[in-house]
Amino acid sequence: MKKLIPLFLAGAMLLSVTACGGGSSSTPAPAGSKAPVESQAPAGDDYADIKIGVMLSGPPTDGGYCQQGADGVRAIQAKYNLDDSQVAIIDSITTADAARAEAENMAAEGYKVVFGQGGEFAEYFKEVAQDYPDTWFVTNGGSVTAANQFPMCMSTEEGGYVCGVIAGMMTKTNTIGIIPGGDWPSFTKPGVGFALGAKSVNDKIVVKNTVLSATNTNEAYETALNQIQSGADFIFPNANEGTSGAIKAVSESDGVYAFGVFGDYISGAPNQVIGNSMVDAPGAYVAVFDAIMAGEATGDVMFLGMGDGIVSFQWNEDLKATLPAEVVSAAEQAIEDIKAGKIDIPNEYEIGEVGAESFF
Repeated sequence: MKKLIPLFLAGAMLLSVTACGGGSSSTPAPAGSKAPVESQAPAGDDYADIKIGVMLSGPPTDGGYCQQGADGVRAIQAKYNLDDSQVAIIDSITTADAARAEAENMAAEGYKVVFGQGGEFAEYFKEVAQDYPDTWFVTNGGSVTAANQFPMCMSTEEGGYVCGVIAGMMTKTNTIGIIPGGDWPSFTKPGVGFALGAKSVNDKIVVKNTVLSATNTNEAYETALNQIQSGADFIFPNANEGTSGAIKAVSESDGVYAFGVFGDYISGAPNQVIGNSMVDAPGAYVAVFDAIMAGEATGDVMFLGMGDGIVSFQWNEDLKATLPAEVVSAAEQAIEDIKAGKIDIPNEYEIGEVGAESFF
């Protein structure tokens, strides 16, 4: 078993540049549940023998989706003062056989929770979970649920919706652009939220949605320029490292605005990036672990969003001060309504049933 032991723990609650969910966007919707972030978990010696692990499809220092998983278990380790020997970060797992073997090894060694950073791990874990009922298997995305297996799902469509409300009220061309880095739920559902938010306040909205073939800065830059030249005056890029390329295109275009997605992109265009749609992936890992240790996990999908403090919208405060008061008020009201459950935004399973394009 390949392990990467963290060299530091302080400040492990890092924000990542991607969102929850991997695997197919067309999977049916399993039953869902929502667990609170603040669970009453046991403390002290109750954690002395607890072991947790996470499997990643790539390196734990990619600055993106895989690092999200590494940061997640480090956050649990930091909060509960777990020893290094109690935490395993297993990287570069790219085959079903390798994933099943590593999952079985950890379960046989008595691990309490085995995380898989990506929906693809759901099927890999399925057979192993049946043989090890005392181990919990949790995936970031996916659709497999069982007595001791479930997906956590960060509701990043909620942050997209708030951005859409702002764009829908401010656009002068009634055209907005969405640039997802792929067709997985982690890429598509924030854009769906963006489109629905814009349409909720402006029934004339036209959506340009261009899925990148690769999440690189050059392709995202050219795609954003094309959308801008076609009339889009608001750009919502969700493309990992490609996002900075799209922001660069916005910075070179007068009268065009953008939002950062899963990272702070305000400095890239301080007069044009209105704010960032953020996700606290390590916080989601901690919430899941808390729920398991408190006996609150049910084997259903655990949705974590704005109401749980996992998804948020971060204003560019300098630019916010220049916006019309009614725009700021509408965005902040949308945040409160989402937290209160007053706005129904399709989740990734509902989106997958009909396809993201149907919302554009």
